[in-house]
Amino acid sequence: MTTLILTEKPSVAVDFSKALGVRTRRDGYFEGNGTLICWAVGHLVELFTPEDYSPSLKKWSLEALPILPDPFKYKPIKKSGKQLGVIKRLLKTPGLERVIIATDAGREGEVIARTILLQAGFTDKTRIMRFWTSQALTPAVVRGTLAKLSPITDYDRLWRAGYYRQVADWMVGMNGTRALTVRLGDLYSVGRVQTAVLALLVQRRRERENFKPEPYLVIKIHFENEKGGWIGTWFQGKETRLFELEAAQALVERLTGETKPGTVLSAQKEKKSEPPPFLFSLTDLQQEANKRFGFPAKKTLNVAQGLYQDKKCLSYPRTDSRVLGTQNLDMIKKLVTRLSEHTPALFKGVDPTRIALSNKRVFNDAKLTDHHALIPLKNLPSNATSDEAKIYELVLRRFAAAFHPYCHYENTRIVTGFSDETFQTTGKIILSSGWREAWPVKAKKEEDAHIPPLITGDVAHKKRVAAEKKETTPPPAFNDALILKEMTNPGRYVSEKAMKELFRGEIGIGTQSTRAQILEILIMRDYARREGKTLTATDKGCFLVETLQKTAVSRVLTSPEETARWEMSLNRIALGEGSDENFLATIKEFVEKSMAELKSMPLEGQAPASRKKDGEVVGRCPACGGEVVEAYKNYACTCGFTLWKKMAGKNLTPNMVGHLLRTKKSGPYNGFVSKKKKRFSASIVLFQKDGAWETAFDFGNEPKKKHAPKDPAPWAAAQPATDRSFENSGTSSVTPQPEKPTPRPKSKADAALKPFPPCPACGGTIIEGKRGFGCANWPSAKGGCHFVIWKTLFGKELTRSQLIALLSLKPTRPCQLTRPDGQTVKTRLRLTNTPQGWMAMADPDERGQKHVQPVRCTHG
Repeated sequence: MTTLILTEKPSVAVDFSKALGVRTRRDGYFEGNGTLICWAVGHLVELFTPEDYSPSLKKWSLEALPILPDPFKYKPIKKSGKQLGVIKRLLKTPGLERVIIATDAGREGEVIARTILLQAGFTDKTRIMRFWTSQALTPAVVRGTLAKLSPITDYDRLWRAGYYRQVADWMVGMNGTRALTVRLGDLYSVGRVQTAVLALLVQRRRERENFKPEPYLVIKIHFENEKGGWIGTWFQGKETRLFELEAAQALVERLTGETKPGTVLSAQKEKKSEPPPFLFSLTDLQQEANKRFGFPAKKTLNVAQGLYQDKKCLSYPRTDSRVLGTQNLDMIKKLVTRLSEHTPALFKGVDPTRIALSNKRVFNDAKLTDHHALIPLKNLPSNATSDEAKIYELVLRRFAAAFHPYCHYENTRIVTGFSDETFQTTGKIILSSGWREAWPVKAKKEEDAHIPPLITGDVAHKKRVAAEKKETTPPPAFNDALILKEMTNPGRYVSEKAMKELFRGEIGIGTQSTRAQILEILIMRDYARREGKTLTATDKGCFLVETLQKTAVSRVLTSPEETARWEMSLNRIALGEGSDENFLATIKEFVEKSMAELKSMPLEGQAPASRKKDGEVVGRCPACGGEVVEAYKNYACTCGFTLWKKMAGKNLTPNMVGHLLRTKKSGPYNGFVSKKKKRFSASIVLFQKDGAWETAFDFGNEPKKKHAPKDPAPWAAAQPATDRSFENSGTSSVTPQPEKPTPRPKSKADAALKPFPPCPACGGTIIEGKRGFGCANWPSAKGGCHFVIWKTLFGKELTRSQLIALLSLKPTRPCQLTRPDGQTVKTRLRLTNTPQGWMAMADPDERGQKHVQPVRCTHG
C-alpha cells in the first residue's frame, strides 16, 4: 500500500525525504519505501475571474455589478500547472492507501491543500490525514508527528475560514475595483486590506499637511554643589513644556533673579532588569532592517528568502512567530555550539542555563504559529552579498542575545526645588550589560547624563538658567518600519475593547508574508510613493480614500476597525464558534449596498491624473487622427481605436507603439510566445481591413539581398557634442566627452559574457559601436529606433555590468564621478523614460544634492 505526503514547498519535501529515507527523486516528487512525497509551490489554483464565469463579464460595466458567483469556482494557475499535473497523477496511483496533508500549520496552508485536492477531484476524507506541527522539521519531529496524525475533518473549520476569507476578499475587491474604475475613468483598485493600509498613509499625509507648529519653552537650570553639577528641567505634574510664552518668559526672569539656593526634594534610585528581545518574526526583521539600513520591507523579505532558499543559512522567513517550539531544544543546543565556534565573541556571554525549556521567551509552544521564529541555521557562506551579510548578522545577533542574561540597570530621578518651582533630573546607569553585549542598543540621553550622588536635603546652587524655545512637531512621515508597526498592532485605530485585544495579539492588518507586498502594490498602483526612506500617499491615493470616506457604506473599506471585525468573524469560524452562512451573507449584503452606492454617488472634484498619464500620448490614431493614449491595459483613442498592451505574451512599450503608429510596421522584436509555448521573433504591422484597423505579425520571409552595402549606425563613429555633466549650487559646467580609449581585443571569455538586455525603447537587439551601444533597429526600414547609450557618461567610462544594469532599467551600484573642480561624488546611475525621451541620469548624493544633469540617450 502507498502513502502520499503533500507539502507546501519543495524544501519541506526534502526535510520529509531525509527523515523517512525516501531518496529517489523523480520529476516533481520523491519516491521510495512505499511513500510518495510531492509538493506545491504555494497556491496552485486560484478563484475564477468574472470572465471565467461568463464572457460577457470581460467588459467592465456598472450594469453587471454586483458580481456574486454561486458557487465560487477554482482554476489552475498557469505558471504552476506542471506541478499540479504531477500531484493529480500521483493521487490516482493504484493502491494509494492514504494522503497526508503536510502543508503549513495554519489557515493558508489548509487552503492550499484543500483547493489542490478539490481541483484533483480527491474527496475521500476517510483516506486523508493531517500532519500538524510548527516545530523545526528535524527528522525526529517529522517522525514523531507522523506517529500522531489527525483526521482531516478536525481541520474542516480552518479550511472554511480560509475559504470564506478568499471569497470575501474576491467579492469586495473585484466589485469595488470595477465600480470605481468605471466611475472615475482610471484604474482604482480597492481591497479589504490594501485600502485600510492606504487610509493610514492618507491620514498621516493630511495630519502633516494640516499641522501648525506651536511654540513653547523648556526651562532648565544648571545646579551645583560640593558633590558636582546636574541639570534640572522644569515640570508640573506630567507637563514639561510652557505654551504661554509671556508667562514663561516672566518665569525665566524670576528664576534668573533668584539668589536663594534650592534644595534636593527627593533622590530616588531603583534597580531594574530588562529581558533579552524576542527572536525575529518577519515583520520585526523588516522594521529593524528599515531602521538600520533603510531597506524597504520587500527587499528585506527577498534577501531573507535568498538566505533561506539559496544559501540555506536562515530558517523559513515568512513567519509571524517570535518563539521556538519545545521540541527544538536539542537542535538549538547544537546550533549554539556550532555558531559560537565561528563567532566566539558574540556567544561568549551566553548563559547556558537559558538554553532550557524554562526560558519561555524562546521556547513556548503556546505562542507558536505556522512557523517558528527566524533563526540562523549555519554560518554565512563566503559568497554572500553585503546586503545578505547585513540581514544575516541581524538574525545572528538577535539569536545570540536571546540566550544572554538580563540587562541590569539603575534608574535615578532627582527632584530639585528652586524658587517655589520643581525641576527633575533623570539618569540611567547600566550595571550589567547582559544581552546588550550581543545586541547593542543606542544609548539615550539619560544614560549619558552624569548625576552626582545626591540625597534628599542637599543644597542646590543655581549656576545659570537656560530657556530653550522649541516648536511642536508633526507626526513623523511613515517609513516601512513605522507603517509595518501600525499594520502589526493597529489597536489604537479601533474603539471596541474586544477588537483592541484582538489586535494586541497575533492578528494585525495583513499577514507577515503579505505586508511587504501590500506596500509594493500601493506603490505600483500609484497610491503611494517612496521618497527616500519615507512612504507618502499620492494625490490619487488621497482621492480614493477621501472619496470612499464621503460614503455611508463603502467608507468601512478605509477603516482598520472593519478589517478587525472581519478577522474576528473569521477567527470564530476557525475556532468552530462562528457561522459560515452568516459571515458570507453579511459580506454579500455589504457588497450589494456598496455597489448601489458607488454606482449612483455624486462625484466631487476631478480625479488626479495617474503617473502613467504623464506624457500619455504615444501617437496619432490611424482611424481619426486623434491622440492615442496609454491606459491601464491598452493604448486607445476616444474614437474606439485600441491596441492591447500585451501581444503574444509580450508587453508593447509606448515607444514600440509609437513606431507602429508612425510607420505601420515596427520591429523585429524578440520575446513573443506562440500558443504552443514556443518563443519567436517578428515585426508587428498595422493595416486596415474592411474598415477596421488590425495588427498582424510579419516574419520577414522575403529573400534577403546579398552583398548589400551596410551603412554604419549613426552612433558607431560619432559622439554627442557635449555632455552637460555637472551641476553645483545651481550652476552647471559643460564638459566635452573624453576620447574613448581603443577597445580591447575580444577574448575567448567574451563568449561567456552575460548578453545585453533588449532595447528598452523598442525591444530590439542592442549592438556595440565604437562610441556607444545602440539599437539594431536604427534603420528606418526597421522602425528607426534612435536609442543609444554612450560608452562614456558624465566623464566616466561605463563598465559592462553598469551597462547591463542601465539597460535592465535598474540602478547601477554606487560609483565615483569626478566633478570639474576635482571633488568626487558617490552616486548611482539609472536610465529613465521621460516625456522628453530616454535619459541617463545620476541620483542625488547622500545629502539630496544633484550634481549631474541628464544626458539624452538618442542619436541624430
